[in-house]
Amino acid sequence: MVTRNILIVEDEPAVALSFQHMLKRSLEYNYHSQVVSSAEEAFEAIKKTGAFDVILLDYYLPGLTGGDFLRALRTDDQETVVIVISASQEYKIVHEVFKLGADDYITKEELSNPYVLEKALLAGLEKREYQKELNRSQIERQRIDAITTIIRTVHHELNNPMAIIDLTLGMMKVSADAGLPLNKEHLREIQDSITRMSEILRRLHNFKEEHYNDELRGLKLFALPDTSTKQNGS
Repeated sequence: MVTRNILIVEDEPAVALSFQHMLKRSLEYNYHSQVVSSAEEAFEAIKKTGAFDVILLDYYLPGLTGGDFLRALRTDDQETVVIVISASQEYKIVHEVFKLGADDYITKEELSNPYVLEKALLAGLEKREYQKELNRSQIERQRIDAITTIIRTVHHELNNPMAIIDLTLGMMKVSADAGLPLNKEHLREIQDSITRMSEILRRLHNFKEEHYNDELRGLKLFALPDTSTKQNGS
């Protein structure tokens, strides 16, 4: 059974304990829970333990509210499933927490049915897995597009010197047939074209890794390494 780490942010010990009992009944996951009583303690727990899979967040907390915590959390963490739990059914609060990035909102009255919490947890976790898979698919498509671009670029870069070589050889043949002396300029053009092709192939040979592109939010994309820059820097 897969283990999921849950942070319970609840200032009433009896309520937090009831959540833990509900989690133990799960047939889908082995939930490992940690309880804190304030948003400030929640931040300390995240700092110490690392990101949790799920956070059960009471809205009314001493000090920072659940809304304050969620707003701060979502500035850096879009992955953790956050389920806000409150005794209030006020529309303004429900609207606020969803706007701030909550995955679900459950009233404590609804939790009289333990399956409500389990359903919310499963839905939140499945949503995150779907998003991760979607992101992986998008990255794979970007990689394929990037590789296709490289192939087209290499084809273009090789085609030009090859065309020059072909044209120059044709001119040399015409000169030879006419009994004219060898034109050293023709040899230079062929050599320059071969050198250019060799450089392109050398760079392609060193194409061994992906490179981060900051303009694409850190996504890793394939790119021909600029070996000349590395050599100059070494």
